[in-house]
Amino acid sequence: MSTNPDPVEWSREQWVAHKQPAPDQFTAMVAILRTHQAMCSSIDSTLRTHDLTRTGYLLMTTLLLSRDGTRPLGQLSKQLMVHPTTVTLALDQLEKRKLLKRKPHPTDRRTILATLTPAGRELLDKVTKALSDTDYGLTGVSNKLSNKVVDVLRDVRGHIGDIPA
Repeated sequence: MSTNPDPVEWSREQWVAHKQPAPDQFTAMVAILRTHQAMCSSIDSTLRTHDLTRTGYLLMTTLLLSRDGTRPLGQLSKQLMVHPTTVTLALDQLEKRKLLKRKPHPTDRRTILATLTPAGRELLDKVTKALSDTDYGLTGVSNKLSNKVVDVLRDVRGHIGDIPA
């Protein structure tokens, strides 16, 4: 029986002991999913205090980083890697709170644009400051290690087709 306190290493030991395939990739998956869960728990806790969901926050952030704070709805779905219905539901909630508005595209009547409002930018600044204070769920992780994680995951993302290899 293992006495390893790390659940990821315990999973690896058990996976190997049970002669399951691809133990290195399985262990990487477990490590990434556990890290994701821990980060999301921290991030969601902060977002709840501002009555925002992760999707809502990322949607608003995407608009902030877009030219003129505006983006077509279809692009939001692709950028956030969520179903268009999820974007629509998040937009409905944010628009009801007057944090963003939808408007027709000036030259393509088939396209609807989402734009941050001044109230949306103000809330986004507050929430981003609060998330920054928790290091975006990476409390205690140094800048050097954060950059290393980004570099390693960029390589992984290239191999799995998220970005060109």
